[in-house]
Parts: sequence; C-alpha cells; structure tokens
Amino acid sequence: MKDQNKKYLNIKKIKKQVKGITLIALVVTIIVLLILAGVALNLTIGQNGVFQRAQDAANTWRNAETNEQSALNDLSSWMDQYLNGNGGSVEDNQGAIKVSFKIEGEKVTTPPEPSGFTHVDGTEINSGYVIQDGDGNQFVWVPVDKNQKIKINVTSEAKIDSISLKDPYGDDITLADTDNLGTTYSNENIEPNINGTYMLTVTSGEETKTKELNVTSLYALRMWDLDMLTEEIAQAMGYENLDQLMQDMGMPAGTKVEDIKNMIYQEYKQGRVSNTDENKESVDENGGFYIARYEASYLDGKPASKASTSTRTSSSTTLTNGMLWNYISQTEALSKANSMYTNGGFTSSLPTGAAWDRTLAWLEETGAVTPLKILVDSKTWGNYADDTFSNTEELINTGNFDQTEKNNIYDLAGNLEEWTTESYSSALRVSRGGNYHSSGSQHPASNRHHFNPSVASDDIGFRVALYL
Repeated sequence: MKDQNKKYLNIKKIKKQVKGITLIALVVTIIVLLILAGVALNLTIGQNGVFQRAQDAANTWRNAETNEQSALNDLSSWMDQYLNGNGGSVEDNQGAIKVSFKIEGEKVTTPPEPSGFTHVDGTEINSGYVIQDGDGNQFVWVPVDKNQKIKINVTSEAKIDSISLKDPYGDDITLADTDNLGTTYSNENIEPNINGTYMLTVTSGEETKTKELNVTSLYALRMWDLDMLTEEIAQAMGYENLDQLMQDMGMPAGTKVEDIKNMIYQEYKQGRVSNTDENKESVDENGGFYIARYEASYLDGKPASKASTSTRTSSSTTLTNGMLWNYISQTEALSKANSMYTNGGFTSSLPTGAAWDRTLAWLEETGAVTPLKILVDSKTWGNYADDTFSNTEELINTGNFDQTEKNNIYDLAGNLEEWTTESYSSALRVSRGGNYHSSGSQHPASNRHHFNPSVASDDIGFRVALYL
C-alpha cells in the first residue's frame, strides 16, 4: 500500500511537471507566433514589405510604360517635324538676317464629281470623301493644293550680298531680281519641282543664314528612301546606329550619308522622275484626284489564289464582293484600268507613282497614319504575315478589316502589292506597298518593288485611279 501510494505520488508529480511544461510551451508558442506574425506583417505591409515592393514595382512599370510611350511620342513628333518640314513653313527672326521661307497653295473645299457618280460617304475632304458609280464602284478624293508656290521673304540690317535656292537634287533654282539686292528680298512665285528638302542660303556681310524647307504636299514622287537616313529612324528600326543600317543596305563601312542621298537623288532625277504624267495638269487644275477605295476585284472565275488571267472575262471593278485580282501583269492591269471608264469627261488608269506618294503623304498630313507606320513598319494597318489583327497569313478580301482602312481607303499597306505606272527604268515597272507574304517592316506602305511589266504573281494586284 505504501509502495502504491509512493508510485501514485510520483505519477502525480510527473503529471504536474508535464502540465507545467505544457503551459510554458503554450506561452512560448504564443510568443513565437506573435513574433512571427509581427515579422510577417512587417514583411507584408512594412516599408520594405511585399505590398510596398509590389506597389513600387507597379509604379516602376507604370513609369517605364509612360517613359516608353513618351519616347515613342517624341520620336513620332520628331519624324512628323522632319518629314513635314514644320508644316511647310520656316520663320527665323533671330540675328541681322530675318527669313520667311514657306510653301503655300489653294485648297479645294468641295471635290468635283465626275458624271455618273454620287457622293455616298465621308463629309470632309480630309477624312475621306467617297463617290460611287451606278455599279457600286467607290473612289476616295485625294486633295492636292492648287498652284503651290515656294515663297521667300528676307530682310537684313545690312545689304544682302547673295541669296540662293537649291532644289532637293542640289541644283540651283534660278531666282528673279537678284542682280541689285538691297536690304530686302521677296519672291513668292517659285515653282517647286519635286517633293524633298529645299535649301535657302542668304549672306549679308559676315553673317550667312541657311534654312531648309521640307516639301511633301506636291503631286510628285517622294524619295521616302532618304527619310530613312537618320539616326532616329535607324534606331526605330532596331539598329544600333545609322552606320549599321547603311551596312545592312549593302553600303561599305564609312560611307557618308550625303553620298547615299546624292546617289538616291540622282537615281530619281535620271530615272524615276523622268516618268511622263499626262494627269499632272488635271490634278493641279482640279486640286486632287480620285483613288479606288478598294483593291481591284473581279466578279467571275476561280478564287484569287488559283486564278489565271484566262479564267476572267469581266472588266476590273473595285467592289468588295468580288475576288481580288492578283496574277495580273502590269501590262494587263494598265489595260483593265484604262478601259474601265472611257466616257464622261474623265479618265481611269493605274495610279502614278506621284499619286501613290501623294496619297500616303495625305494620310500622314491628316494624322490618319504616323510617319513611322508608313516608312518603317505598317503591320498595324496592313494584312501582313506578322500583322496584329487578322490572325492569318493568307490573302484577305479588301475591306474585311477596319484596321486596314485609313481615310476611307482600304489596304494601301499589305494584302497585295499594287501595280502603278511608275517606271524604275525603261524596262521595269514599279509596284507599291507590301503583301500578305511579307512582314510590315520588310515592305511598309512606302515600299517600291520593280519588275518586268509581264510579271504576274499571287501577291501583286492593282487599284484604279480617276483623273478629271
């Protein structure tokens, strides 16, 4: 009994010890949990906590996004200023020589409508004024300022010693009344001959002032190639610098930009610019021309991807419910375009190189497309293999995607390259824009390709232009 009582007391003592240990452990556990909770809370919402770090990361991302967009906006603004020449006007009132250097013309407010057509869409000229014939073919008016003149006004504190004006080729433009210069000079009747950079130089005493005017508004070819030759453009295209871009173009290392510009100018001067354009007088007189809203299609025959010219019997049309007209040579496309309208006091044809360039420049001027998307990469508004909207690498019917519409004109970028009347040489003809096989950066809307006029391909088509 005594031994049993002793055993019982030992067990009771052990239980008491265990009970004591349990309470201590519980208290310690609670303290540890409180400490851990505090640490976790601090890690979560403290100055360097998860929430704070997440907020900092979000702010950093937003700042980066803002900075990136700001950089893109700056680039676009710079390109707009560079390509458009400050809106066709340069004013410099600093120093002893003060210069006003600009280009001006008359704007048409109401487009003339050819016989048999009615106005069906677009109320403003600068957003796409659309007319339609009795068969449903639609055309958009592309405005060109009438009677454009370069205007120069110079005043100087001392007698003007010399004044000169060079065209984009570097050739001198003859200026009137420069034999007996005084302290002022005015000439507001200078005929511009080509889109590009005109350079005015005025000297008076020890001061010489040189100003550049970039003209893009003429119904004339535009040397888009030259617009690429800047550091900013090269970097926008993914190159480290302009030298890298020029080397990729096949130019030897160390080639000077001015040498390339001169080479391109001479190519245009001797080749492309020699293209005769019987429509220029009409465009200047009427203040514009019409270009088809859609790429040309036909109403009979096999699908475009399998077509040959022998399967088609209808005349060309700009309807969207037809099959896109590819596999057509420049020779046949020109014939179809010319024969589409033969009466009514106006003519139909393929667009000239000047018409294509003027249409793109008009989109740029009105803000419909940024220079970057015309010159460098057109995938956001053309059907390309890498476009951002069609989810296909196939040819699409023109007018199917709103993304391809700018100022009521569809598919100037991508889908089908389009034949023009432009000559690269006596034996080669030019197609413009890109196609559904290529990428938007390989063949942007400003792109030129040259082929034998007998070439017929699955990725080349055409559209029709009207000249009044």
